[in-house]
Amino acid sequence: MAYITQLKHLIQNELIPDVEEHIDDIFESIASQNDASPQERAQLEDMQALRDEYKDLLGELNSGEIDEEEAEQLYTELTSMREGDDEEDDLYYDDEEEEDEDDYDEFDLDDEDDQY
Repeated sequence: MAYITQLKHLIQNELIPDVEEHIDDIFESIASQNDASPQERAQLEDMQALRDEYKDLLGELNSGEIDEEEAEQLYTELTSMREGDDEEDDLYYDDEEEEDEDDYDEFDLDDEDDQY
C-alpha cells in the first residue's frame, strides 16, 4: 500500500494543485489581454486534459483498480517527469554565469594599476 498512498498524495497535493495553478495563470493572462492566443488556447486545453487525467487516475486509485506494482511504476514515472521539469526550469537560471574578460574593460585603471 506504500506506493498507492504515495501516489495518491503526489496527485492530490502536488500534481493537481500545480496544474490548476498553471490553468489559473493562463486564465489571468487571457483576461488581461481580453483574448486568448492560439498558443494559450492550446496550452489551456492541454493543462485541463492533464488535470482530468490526474483526477481519473486518482479515481482508479481510490476504487482499487491500480495495484501496488502499477502504482510504483506510475509514481516513479511521475516523480521523474516532475524532476525533469525542475531541471528544465534550471536551464533558464545559471547562478554561475560565465564571465567575459571584456566585461571588465571599462573598469581598467591603466596608469593606476601600478599602485597595487
